[in-house]
This record gives sequence, C-alpha cells and structure tokens, in this order.
Amino acid sequence: MADINIEEEYKKLKYNLPDFKKLDEEFEISNIQGLEDKKFLTRFIRRKVNEKIIFFCRIVESILYPQSPNYISMVESRIFTEEEKIEMAELYKKLMYYEKESLILDVESDDKASAKYVNEVFNNWPEIKKQTAVITRKMQKSWNEQEKIENYTF
Repeated sequence: MADINIEEEYKKLKYNLPDFKKLDEEFEISNIQGLEDKKFLTRFIRRKVNEKIIFFCRIVESILYPQSPNYISMVESRIFTEEEKIEMAELYKKLMYYEKESLILDVESDDKASAKYVNEVFNNWPEIKKQTAVITRKMQKSWNEQEKIENYTF
C-alpha cells in the first residue's frame, strides 16, 4: 500500500480536532508507524497522544514510588518535598485517568470518543507540560546536589 499522507488525511477527518501542526509539534503524529488504512487514523492519533501521557506517567511514578534498589529513583526522589510529591500525585491521577481512558477506547473502538480524548488532552496539555517541566528540571538538579555517593547502598 502507498504511504499515507497523514497531514492530508487529518484534514479530511470529520471530527473537530486541534490544528495539525500544533498537535504534531507536541505529539509527533506525523511520525505514526503501522498505519495501513486511513480509516483508523483517529485511533492512531489517540494512541500517539497516549504514548506521551504514558511516558510522563513513568517520570512521575519514578519519583512518587521509587524502587529501593534503583539508585536513579532514590537520588531524584530525595530532592522533592512532601508537598511537592502531593502536587505530583494530583498530576499523576490526571495522567492515569487519561491513560485508562485511552485503554477503554482501545477496547470500545469509538472514533468520536477518540477525537474527544485528543481534544481534551490537547487542551490540558500546556498545564501538564508545565508541571512536568518543573519536575524534570528538579530531577536534573538532584544530580548536582552535594550528597556523597557512599551514602547509597549498591
């Protein structure tokens, strides 16, 4: 089958979705793999959006629920206060809600609901992205802290 021009097919969708270029900038939808039939484009777009939701879930998860033998999680988790972790837990709940919503849509295969999902995540994305940026910057900062390596058990 010939390559599908995702941008052209996106413009033909009957659902009121965000601007293609803006959605593509955030979720790289022009890079969708495995799409062999344009009739499933809405589902594939939702799944691509959900990939980023899942990725952000794992970032927050590593701070909220660090694995004991995982040195990286231990270093990064220690820099956050309890108040910050409570705020992160609220973000985590929102992300998990979206992740499970996408799972439901994989089971029910509803393109109209998939379009609604994409719109809802896209509309909330600036705040999610802002919160995640604060978290990741602080995670990076944890590696400049003066704590000695010998304080960790390997």
